[in-house]
Amino acid sequence: MSKTTRRDMLKLLGGAAIATTGVLSLGRSAFAADKAKIVIIGGGIGGITTAKYLRLINKDVKITIIEPNSKYTFCPGSNEILVGEPLSDFERSYDHTRKRYDFDIVADKVASIDFDKKSVKTAGGTALQYDSLVISPGPTFVFDDIEGYSQGLAETKILHAWKAGKQTTMLRDQIKAMPQGGTMVIATPSMPFRCPPAPYERASFVAEWMEKNNPKGKIIILDKNPGFIFQIQYSKYWEDNFGFGTDNARIERITSQDGGSVAKVDAKNMTITNAHGDTIKADVINVIPTNQPNELAIKSGLKKVDFGIEVNKHDMSVDGHKDVYLIGDSADFLVKTGYLAANQAKVVAQAIDDRLHGKEPGQPIYTNNCVAKAAKDNFGMSIADTFRERDGKLLLAQTVQDPFPEEIDNPFLHHIRAAVSDNWQRSFRRAVFD
Repeated sequence: MSKTTRRDMLKLLGGAAIATTGVLSLGRSAFAADKAKIVIIGGGIGGITTAKYLRLINKDVKITIIEPNSKYTFCPGSNEILVGEPLSDFERSYDHTRKRYDFDIVADKVASIDFDKKSVKTAGGTALQYDSLVISPGPTFVFDDIEGYSQGLAETKILHAWKAGKQTTMLRDQIKAMPQGGTMVIATPSMPFRCPPAPYERASFVAEWMEKNNPKGKIIILDKNPGFIFQIQYSKYWEDNFGFGTDNARIERITSQDGGSVAKVDAKNMTITNAHGDTIKADVINVIPTNQPNELAIKSGLKKVDFGIEVNKHDMSVDGHKDVYLIGDSADFLVKTGYLAANQAKVVAQAIDDRLHGKEPGQPIYTNNCVAKAAKDNFGMSIADTFRERDGKLLLAQTVQDPFPEEIDNPFLHHIRAAVSDNWQRSFRRAVFD
């Protein structure tokens, strides 16, 4: 690996990146010789970002990622695959990133963690010792909380496509094969779940596709939540374009108060029954399962609280386990996004390097940025959140949603935001893997 200089790193990160993360101090001590072993469980956005940024500030540590897949498929933006974008645009090989940032990958799943011995054992029997461990495996999906639903069914007929890849293209094919005038049901889990705007973006994209390809088709959203992010923006777009709120609406949303929770699915008859006992016949049923903290973390004895595994918000470390950190969808954050996982990863990378040099980590700033679209080309939106840690608690310092409600009728702004969303997605993919 070529030597990374302070100037190289500043060019790569950019002043804005350093400002928004509040981490990554670049003092000379960051380049001191360390032979510590860093093991990262999970090669998604959080895991790869941890490896990348830790390598940028420490050229000597040994970094190993445990990841069973040979490539990663981005979930952010993947709703576009349902309406024509190629899956390959969202796939990334690990080879380039691994070589550039000098880390190893063990192609396997983790079977167990021994915190006392500081060891991770894979399903294939490999044992890896660590000085610092980063757990970033993504969520576990729950299927048995709905009668008639199962993991097998979710992988074959009543798909969730909440982990981008094969299921996404299968759901795309189901949508394309719908009969004219057919019905698609999208059922959401209760919050929190990864990428909160995505179920509504999915409905909006498919409804837009139906305008040309299945003009009498309909989408019913069974929503386990009373409200959702960007509700003002989506409702406005649906009213203007899909008759939302009328008897002939292309998109109908049934809220939790009105029976939006799913009680039962019947794959043979392709019906779905809500909490009020109403049964809906559908041609495509897309049940997004409950998101829970990863089963590995639970099995390992880590403490589950309201929104995930309990972590110290100062550095994302796990209470009671020295040098163990947990980030991403399984962490105790109400917000679950890829951007926030990447931000948490940068906090962890700095914390690990600080502790290797006998320092306590500084004050973190967590930022979240989320983009979404109601139409592929002409209606976009975004939200940015800043969180600060105080006395072990996470405080929302600022949130900015764009467009503002008073700008909801500005078509030029919507078009610009759609372009911004597209550019944001491309830039984020490069920022993680390049």
